[in-house]
Amino acid sequence: MSNFLQKPRNKAILSVYLFFVCGSVLSAVLNPKMSIGEKLFILCFNIFSATLFAFLIYLLLNKLMKDEDRKHPADPEKNGINQVIWKKYKKPLILFVYFGSLFAVCAALLPMPIYTVAEKLVILSIAIIFITICCILAYKVTNKMLQK
Repeated sequence: MSNFLQKPRNKAILSVYLFFVCGSVLSAVLNPKMSIGEKLFILCFNIFSATLFAFLIYLLLNKLMKDEDRKHPADPEKNGINQVIWKKYKKPLILFVYFGSLFAVCAALLPMPIYTVAEKLVILSIAIIFITICCILAYKVTNKMLQK
Protein backbone atom coordinates (compact mmCIF):
# COMPACT_ATOMS: atom_id res chain seq x y z
CA MET A 1 0.00 0.00 0.00
CA SER A 2 2.86 2.41 0.70
CA ASN A 3 4.20 1.89 -2.83
CA PHE A 4 0.73 2.65 -4.18
CA LEU A 5 0.53 5.99 -2.36
CA GLN A 6 3.92 7.23 -3.54
CA LYS A 7 2.47 8.61 -6.77
CA PRO A 8 0.31 11.74 -6.51
CA ARG A 9 -2.16 10.51 -9.11
CA ASN A 10 -2.87 7.41 -7.01
CA LYS A 11 -3.48 9.60 -3.97
CA ALA A 12 -5.91 11.69 -6.00
CA ILE A 13 -7.78 8.61 -7.24
CA LEU A 14 -8.00 7.23 -3.70
CA SER A 15 -9.22 10.53 -2.25
CA VAL A 16 -11.95 10.92 -4.90
CA TYR A 17 -12.97 7.29 -4.36
CA LEU A 18 -13.18 7.71 -0.57
CA PHE A 19 -15.13 10.96 -0.94
CA PHE A 20 -17.68 9.26 -3.21
CA VAL A 21 -18.00 6.21 -0.96
CA CYS A 22 -18.48 8.37 2.17
CA GLY A 23 -21.12 10.43 0.37
CA SER A 24 -22.88 7.28 -0.82
CA VAL A 25 -22.90 5.77 2.67
CA LEU A 26 -24.21 8.95 4.26
CA SER A 27 -26.89 9.55 1.65
CA ALA A 28 -28.11 5.96 1.80
CA VAL A 29 -28.13 5.73 5.58
CA LEU A 30 -29.65 9.15 6.28
CA ASN A 31 -32.56 8.88 3.81
CA PRO A 32 -35.60 8.04 5.97
CA LYS A 33 -37.98 7.33 3.06
CA MET A 34 -36.13 4.23 1.83
CA SER A 35 -36.56 0.78 3.28
CA ILE A 36 -33.63 -1.28 4.49
CA GLY A 37 -33.56 -3.32 1.27
CA GLU A 38 -33.46 -0.20 -0.88
CA LYS A 39 -30.72 1.31 1.28
CA LEU A 40 -28.61 -1.83 0.97
CA PHE A 41 -29.13 -1.98 -2.80
CA ILE A 42 -28.20 1.68 -3.30
CA LEU A 43 -25.22 1.34 -0.99
CA CYS A 44 -23.89 -1.79 -2.71
CA PHE A 45 -24.51 -0.40 -6.20
CA ASN A 46 -22.76 2.91 -5.43
CA ILE A 47 -19.77 1.28 -3.79
CA PHE A 48 -19.44 -1.26 -6.61
CA SER A 49 -19.68 1.42 -9.30
CA ALA A 50 -17.20 3.68 -7.48
CA THR A 51 -14.76 0.80 -7.10
CA LEU A 52 -15.06 -0.16 -10.76
CA PHE A 53 -14.69 3.44 -11.92
CA ALA A 54 -11.65 4.04 -9.67
CA PHE A 55 -10.04 0.82 -10.87
CA LEU A 56 -10.56 1.74 -14.54
CA ILE A 57 -9.16 5.23 -13.98
CA TYR A 58 -6.19 3.72 -12.11
CA LEU A 59 -5.46 1.30 -14.96
CA LEU A 60 -5.87 3.97 -17.63
CA LEU A 61 -3.67 6.54 -15.89
CA ASN A 62 -0.94 4.10 -14.95
CA LYS A 63 -0.86 2.62 -18.45
CA LEU A 64 -0.59 6.10 -19.97
CA MET A 65 1.95 7.35 -17.44
CA LYS A 66 4.14 4.22 -17.35
CA ASP A 67 6.65 5.53 -19.87
CA GLU A 68 6.48 9.05 -18.51
CA ASP A 69 7.57 7.97 -15.03
CA ARG A 70 10.86 6.67 -16.41
CA LYS A 71 11.82 9.94 -18.08
CA HIS A 72 13.89 12.60 -16.41
CA PRO A 73 11.82 15.62 -15.24
CA ALA A 74 13.90 18.00 -17.35
CA ASP A 75 13.19 16.03 -20.53
CA PRO A 76 11.34 18.32 -23.00
CA GLU A 77 9.23 15.42 -24.27
CA LYS A 78 7.67 15.00 -20.84
CA ASN A 79 5.63 18.18 -21.34
CA GLY A 80 3.83 16.67 -24.33
CA ILE A 81 1.96 14.00 -22.38
CA ASN A 82 -1.36 15.75 -22.94
CA GLN A 83 -0.82 15.72 -26.69
CA VAL A 84 0.14 12.05 -26.63
CA ILE A 85 -2.93 11.13 -24.58
CA TRP A 86 -5.18 13.17 -26.84
CA LYS A 87 -3.77 11.67 -30.05
CA LYS A 88 -4.10 8.11 -28.80
CA TYR A 89 -7.31 8.26 -26.82
CA LYS A 90 -9.41 11.16 -28.10
CA LYS A 91 -12.20 9.02 -29.53
CA PRO A 92 -12.61 6.79 -26.46
CA LEU A 93 -12.52 9.80 -24.13
CA ILE A 94 -15.14 11.75 -26.06
CA LEU A 95 -17.36 8.67 -26.47
CA PHE A 96 -17.03 7.87 -22.77
CA VAL A 97 -18.11 11.38 -21.81
CA TYR A 98 -20.92 11.39 -24.39
CA PHE A 99 -22.45 8.04 -23.51
CA GLY A 100 -21.84 8.58 -19.80
CA SER A 101 -23.75 11.84 -19.98
CA LEU A 102 -26.58 10.24 -21.93
CA PHE A 103 -26.78 7.39 -19.42
CA ALA A 104 -26.86 9.83 -16.50
CA VAL A 105 -29.66 11.87 -18.08
CA CYS A 106 -31.70 8.77 -18.91
CA ALA A 107 -31.15 7.28 -15.45
CA ALA A 108 -32.28 10.51 -13.80
CA LEU A 109 -35.20 11.32 -16.09
CA LEU A 110 -36.92 8.06 -16.92
CA PRO A 111 -37.90 6.98 -13.37
CA MET A 112 -39.48 10.37 -12.57
CA PRO A 113 -43.23 9.84 -12.07
CA ILE A 114 -44.21 13.51 -12.30
CA TYR A 115 -43.72 13.68 -16.07
CA THR A 116 -45.76 11.97 -18.76
CA VAL A 117 -44.08 9.91 -21.46
CA ALA A 118 -44.37 12.74 -23.99
CA GLU A 119 -42.79 15.23 -21.59
CA LYS A 120 -39.98 12.81 -20.85
CA LEU A 121 -39.30 12.36 -24.57
CA VAL A 122 -39.19 16.12 -25.15
CA ILE A 123 -36.83 16.69 -22.21
CA LEU A 124 -34.69 13.74 -23.30
CA SER A 125 -34.43 15.01 -26.88
CA ILE A 126 -33.43 18.49 -25.66
CA ALA A 127 -30.82 16.92 -23.36
CA ILE A 128 -29.44 14.77 -26.20
CA ILE A 129 -29.12 17.79 -28.47
CA PHE A 130 -27.44 19.81 -25.70
CA ILE A 131 -25.01 16.99 -24.80
CA THR A 132 -24.14 16.43 -28.47
CA ILE A 133 -23.40 20.11 -29.04
CA CYS A 134 -21.30 20.30 -25.86
CA CYS A 135 -19.25 17.23 -26.79
CA ILE A 136 -18.61 18.51 -30.31
CA LEU A 137 -17.52 21.90 -28.98
CA ALA A 138 -15.30 20.33 -26.32
CA TYR A 139 -13.70 18.14 -28.99
CA LYS A 140 -12.98 21.08 -31.27
CA VAL A 141 -11.64 23.32 -28.48
CA THR A 142 -9.39 20.58 -27.12
CA ASN A 143 -8.11 19.79 -30.61
CA LYS A 144 -7.22 23.45 -31.20
CA MET A 145 -5.53 23.83 -27.82
CA LEU A 146 -3.41 20.71 -28.09
CA GLN A 147 -2.35 21.08 -31.70
CA LYS A 148 -0.57 24.39 -31.22
